[in-house]
Amino acid sequence: MLKSLFLRTFVVVVMQGGLEATMAQSPLKEESWTQPDLFTTLCRHIWDESPEEQVESATYFDPLWFEMYANWDRRANVLSWIKEKGIFSKKCVFVPIVMWSHWSLLIMYNLGQSLDSETNAPCLLLLDSLQGMDPKRLEPSIRRLLIDIYESEERTESKKELLKIPLWIPEVPQQKEGNECGFYVLFYIRRFIDSPPQSFNVSKRNSKMLLMGKDWFTYEEVESFCQSLEALPIDPDPDPDPDPVSYDSSDSIEIVMTPSSVHTCKRI
Repeated sequence: MLKSLFLRTFVVVVMQGGLEATMAQSPLKEESWTQPDLFTTLCRHIWDESPEEQVESATYFDPLWFEMYANWDRRANVLSWIKEKGIFSKKCVFVPIVMWSHWSLLIMYNLGQSLDSETNAPCLLLLDSLQGMDPKRLEPSIRRLLIDIYESEERTESKKELLKIPLWIPEVPQQKEGNECGFYVLFYIRRFIDSPPQSFNVSKRNSKMLLMGKDWFTYEEVESFCQSLEALPIDPDPDPDPDPVSYDSSDSIEIVMTPSSVHTCKRI
């Protein structure tokens, strides 16, 4: 099944000029995956299948960026790639996180808005299909990334002000099997695009304002979504580079990831 792919090992070569990913055999096709990786390809499919008005104010990060950002030598590269996304002109930024062999989803919301707004102030939402994994431990890295993004964009907000941006862990449906976390991240993105909150007061502890909860969607809906993706005639390399840039292996590193196999809206 497609979901089992999130348990498979894939090796990513980080080059001076970008990323190259190799993934184990895909159940979608009997062949190996190369750049772009499967997760990013499926995200792009979600964008392509969604009405333009739903996705024009949203964007997403490569799932490798968060972990790469933790590497000091690669931090400047990641911040440069993020800058190209123009996230302060977007209402919603999806940040897939792969840490400790587990997938979760950070949503940066309203970053371009005033910190003093009563209805559209910036906030951070952390969606986790295994809240028993203690998603709060991601907060230091999330805060550091947020501050660095603002500084790299030469924004005027102070570090003290940015630390006041609320980070919420809303109640969301939880996975039933050990290999579903990456797929739940995809489905969280799908549902958030379909029904984003129009406005809310982030100072109020009201889970309804996030339009989420343990009944946000059913397990049957997840299964149906998974089956629809498995049926896709996805080309593993739709836009091959006819003249790929050569690189010295001494300028690259390998990141090997094997993604693995309590319900209240909390502010942390």
